[in-house]
Amino acid sequence: MKNVEAVIAQKYNFRFSKYGAVPEASLWFSQDRQFMRFKLIADVLDQAIKGSSFSISDIGCGYGALLPYLKKRFPNSEFTYNGFDIAEKPLNFCKKNYKWPNVFYRTGNLPDRYSDFCVMSGTYNYAPVLSPKQWQDYLFENLTQIWKFTRLSMIFNLSVADEARITNQNISYFNKDNVKNFCENNLGRTNLFLSEKLPKEVTFHISKV
Repeated sequence: MKNVEAVIAQKYNFRFSKYGAVPEASLWFSQDRQFMRFKLIADVLDQAIKGSSFSISDIGCGYGALLPYLKKRFPNSEFTYNGFDIAEKPLNFCKKNYKWPNVFYRTGNLPDRYSDFCVMSGTYNYAPVLSPKQWQDYLFENLTQIWKFTRLSMIFNLSVADEARITNQNISYFNKDNVKNFCENNLGRTNLFLSEKLPKEVTFHISKV
C-alpha cells in the first residue's frame, strides 16, 4: 500500500500547491460542506467528552482546518491535538501556522501515540489505483490499527452508496452496512449519524465505553 499512499500524497501536495489552504485542496466542494462535516464530528465529540480536557488525533488532517474549528467549538476545553498526514506540503503549512500549545503534527497515515479520540474527516475519500474491494480492505486495516491507539472512541465520515464503487475521478463510495458490520464485529459499539444536507455521507462513531 505504500505505493498507493505515495500517489495519494502526490495528489494532495499538487492540489495544495495549486489552491492553497482552502477546501478544494482537500477535494472538498466548499467550505460550507466541510463545516457541515466538522459539525457532525463535533456534535459526537460533545456527547462523548468526559470533563474539560481531552486528547484528539486527526488522521488525514490536510491543511489543518479542523483544529481552529474545534478551538471555536470548545473554547473552555483544554485539549491536546495531534495531526497526521502523508502529504508534506499541507503538513508543513500546519507546522508554520498552528504553533499553539499542545498542538503537534507528524507525517504518517496512522497515529503513533494514544489519544482519547481519533478522528478522520474525508481521509478515505480519494482512492486511486485500487478496486472498491481493495480500498475497503485498506480502510478496515487502517481502522483496526487506529483503534489500537484510541482510548475512548473513533469518529470518521465516508461517502456511501448502495454498492461500493470508485468514480472516474477516484472518489470512493462505501456500502455503509459493510462498514458498520465490520466495526461492530471487530472494534466496538457503533453508531451512525446522518444529515439531510449531506445525503450521500455517513459519520461513524465507534465507542469503547
